[in-house]
Amino acid sequence: TWEDPTPVPDWLSGTYVRNGPAQISFGSERRVLTSWLDGFAKLHSFKFSGSQVLFSGKMLESPNYLASVAAGELQPMVTLNGFSNPEEEWTWWEKMKILVNSLLLTAFDNNNPALWRIGKDNLDEGVYLAVTDAPVPLRFNISDLSTIGMQYPNAWPATLSGCAHWIREVGTDNSINFQRKKGLTGPVYVEVQRYRPEDDYANPQVVATFVPKKLSSIHSFSITENYAVFFFYPVIIDGKRMFETGFHVFDLLTWLENEQTDVFVVNLKTGNVTQFETKPTYSAHHANAYENGENELIIDICPSPYSNLRDYLSLDNMLNPPKVSKGLSTNGEGEQFSRFTINLDREEITTSMFPNEIKNRFINDFDFPTINEDFRGLPYCIVYGWSALDYSRTALVKKNVCDSTKDLVFYIEDHYSSEMHFLPNPTKTAEDDGVLVTIVFDGTKEKSYLLILDAKTLEPVNKAYLPHNIPWSAHGMHFPEANFQIGKENIKNKPKKQMKKLEL
Repeated sequence: TWEDPTPVPDWLSGTYVRNGPAQISFGSERRVLTSWLDGFAKLHSFKFSGSQVLFSGKMLESPNYLASVAAGELQPMVTLNGFSNPEEEWTWWEKMKILVNSLLLTAFDNNNPALWRIGKDNLDEGVYLAVTDAPVPLRFNISDLSTIGMQYPNAWPATLSGCAHWIREVGTDNSINFQRKKGLTGPVYVEVQRYRPEDDYANPQVVATFVPKKLSSIHSFSITENYAVFFFYPVIIDGKRMFETGFHVFDLLTWLENEQTDVFVVNLKTGNVTQFETKPTYSAHHANAYENGENELIIDICPSPYSNLRDYLSLDNMLNPPKVSKGLSTNGEGEQFSRFTINLDREEITTSMFPNEIKNRFINDFDFPTINEDFRGLPYCIVYGWSALDYSRTALVKKNVCDSTKDLVFYIEDHYSSEMHFLPNPTKTAEDDGVLVTIVFDGTKEKSYLLILDAKTLEPVNKAYLPHNIPWSAHGMHFPEANFQIGKENIKNKPKKQMKKLEL
């Protein structure tokens, strides 16, 4: 039940799904995963119908997950971090098996960070995917969270990687993404793709292709009304050393000294590609981008140290935080939420940061940006984010990029939050007219709760403690078309033992 008598908006609807790590071992004491990002994925869904919510959770049953469950121990596959004991590393024969599976696109299937929908925006024709930067997403049933199966790209040309953060093309229900591909000859190239509602996963429309100078580690990109913008940072995953390092991806992260960040601007209407350069940096998450007139693009990103991928979510570090807080932000020293301005005519990029008018340590040091998706690729003012100092303090922020005097921060000591998602009020009277939903862990009670915040004031609307705890997860997604009448018979295939109805 809700903790407060304050009414929850009666317009809340659709299904909010979180995707994140949940299982790091399978009974054996050997080969326990050492990075939280390596934890096998579990979905949690919240089906909204005004003040009522149907809550459920279920593991994603990928082939490698099922094989490990059956064997009682992690089976040979690509992981992000290595094992704690060198004696537990894969044998030569096991690495050969992983190599073969890599060619078959089955060596990594733990799609635990994010979610997306392709297909048409209705329950019957929508294709709901758990996604990561690997090229093979996992399809699931939005109703009961059951696993449907892996979704494979066409066998040729070979697909090397994808991107976890898909984006809607402005003014459409199309999805934009990219994959790295390799033909029999020639270099690795990037294929920018458009998924129209009628397209299946294997057969998108190709918008453009280009050959990057370096095979950067990229987790997201930006879009405007006419362009897609890709930042190729001086950070690569040195795939040539994959076998010798035991197929642990983050052991291969390499910073390229004396390299700039290459920026590729792709015209979504013509397929024309223009290349720029800017200062060396790294960011896992773009916030938003838009066109400022005909010749200027604005791109806002959240910089962070590339080593965070390997080190910040290392379980050894997470379980042994500093005894005395050093006040270090996950954005790293000297890095803050940043704006990149591309002048298409002069072919130059300038960078700037935002003022801290409210003098708050969290406000410009945030990641996991969230916006009102009605403003994706368009001029906007408001971005919401998650800010962390060391491991002990996490806050939620509202950054106004148009007027920093209106910035807001939400913080409760010993409460550990995660990424927010914006649900717009159907009346749409303002950019911030809506609510934010997220999952928070109450460290004092040692319980997880669903939190709803007023997106205007960043004040709590209400919260409800959950029947069981939800581990920290990076991303969630709200699917407004996935509406269910709670308690009615049109909730399809509902496994009662996995769902608990909360009278909220």
